[in-house]
Amino acid sequence: MQLKITTDYAIRIVYYLACRSEVITASELAYELKIPESYIPKITKKLKEANIITACEGIKGGYSLAKKTEDISLFDIISATEITMRLNRCLEEDGFCSRNATEHCKVHKILLDVQQTYDNLLKGIKVSEIIKPDTDELSE
Repeated sequence: MQLKITTDYAIRIVYYLACRSEVITASELAYELKIPESYIPKITKKLKEANIITACEGIKGGYSLAKKTEDISLFDIISATEITMRLNRCLEEDGFCSRNATEHCKVHKILLDVQQTYDNLLKGIKVSEIIKPDTDELSE
């Protein structure tokens, strides 16, 4: 499983906004994060719909976080941009299984455990933790 480039950009945008704590223009995001400026509205639309960022219109317009950094997880950002985060089709909400065997399938049970571990790990990683400098970063 690999995250889409949109998701990578979304994570970088949220990280940048969290570090700056101010309204940032689309052109600044594009320049600083090396994201095509024409692509910024597509990404920010998804982040706005997920209530992660807000947009300010006008001359001094731009984007800022809609929540505190400790209230935004990697799971929130990734799920805002990915179509699905499920490892396998049988883990989707409808539980589709070509064998109609999700209730007693050992592979399904293993994948479900892996999925829950993955989701919980991402939910536990908050933007506030990501923006804290590491001790290695402080010594540079």
